[in-house]
Amino acid sequence: MSSNSSTRIPPLVFVGLAAVVIATAWWGISALANAKPEEGPGAGTPGGPPPANVILAPVQSITSSQTHRVIGTLRAMSRSEIAAREAGAILEITVDEGDTVAKDAVIARIDSRRIEAQLAEARAEITVAEALVHQKKSRVTRTSIDLEMKEKLFTSKAISESEVLDARSANNVDNSVYAATQNSLKAAQSRLELLSVRLQDLEVRAPFAGTVVARHIELGEWAEPGASIVTLVSSGDIEAWLQVPERFSAATRGQKIPVTVSSTGQTIASSSLIIVPEAGTETRTLQMIAVLPNPDRTLVPGLSVTADIPVSANTERLAVPVNAVVQGYAGPGIFVPEPQKKGLPIAQRIPVEILFQDDELIYLTAEGLKVGDQVIVEGNERLFPSQPLIIGERKP
Repeated sequence: MSSNSSTRIPPLVFVGLAAVVIATAWWGISALANAKPEEGPGAGTPGGPPPANVILAPVQSITSSQTHRVIGTLRAMSRSEIAAREAGAILEITVDEGDTVAKDAVIARIDSRRIEAQLAEARAEITVAEALVHQKKSRVTRTSIDLEMKEKLFTSKAISESEVLDARSANNVDNSVYAATQNSLKAAQSRLELLSVRLQDLEVRAPFAGTVVARHIELGEWAEPGASIVTLVSSGDIEAWLQVPERFSAATRGQKIPVTVSSTGQTIASSSLIIVPEAGTETRTLQMIAVLPNPDRTLVPGLSVTADIPVSANTERLAVPVNAVVQGYAGPGIFVPEPQKKGLPIAQRIPVEILFQDDELIYLTAEGLKVGDQVIVEGNERLFPSQPLIIGERKP
């Protein structure tokens, strides 16, 4: 007898196991076939994504125009290096940095002794010239009478013709000398007027009301003609110089725009917008000047500014919150709830054309979209078309 023996399983065991497997499978299929879809607020489409919680907002109609943001810098309406017109030592400086001055206020005084001495000399010259003119005028009167008498005597054959010619020549000479002395008097008077102007120029005055931003000379220094005394910037209105792309220049002509000062956050409406008719060769931008009121002098030259300039017509457009627009392979779109006869509404995607964005609103056009329609603004990040929606209330 061999020591190796094998245990055999009866064939009926295999038949029994097969019957159990077939019965279990049949029961599972029947249960699935007879199962009814779940109903209720949390139910989803069988085999589809679960319902999404969303928030809605209405489509608005707002009168608006497209804007383009540009940058710029504040500049004073007037900025001048106030210079000396005459040479001399500085005797007095009446202003310092930060001081405000009125128009025609005295800024500095220059030593006037040299000009005053020349003025005294010019007045003496005028006195001499006036006396000489009076003398020559009397001489002309005398020779004119003499000529007239000799012409009458010559008519009656009492004197020769040569005596008449001599009298006429003397009268012509005296008239010429008299005219020369008159011109000398006028020259002396003009010199006196010039010296009077130069004396006035020794007081350096402000050509306009403004603020002193720099002082370039000190008391006792010698000032040459043209030497800067102070730098003065005008007070009152101030200019915002903006860099505007040339394609937008025509749309902005003559408009009034709000300008925001970057450092302070102030937004100030301009009183006018002026286009400088010269474009930059490198940037291809135009300089535009927006005049801003500055009654309290809080705006100072050199601050950076921004402005949103209108580049399209002001008309009514559809607007939705920024969060309503989602991007996809087919371009931008929005989701709206589509009601169903039974069960929850489903998401419907509508393609849109974005016109422009202004702060938290996007202006757009879309076929079939109208004012008052509800769009999904929250919960649309991973939303699918035809996905069931559970609509919540928007927090104020």
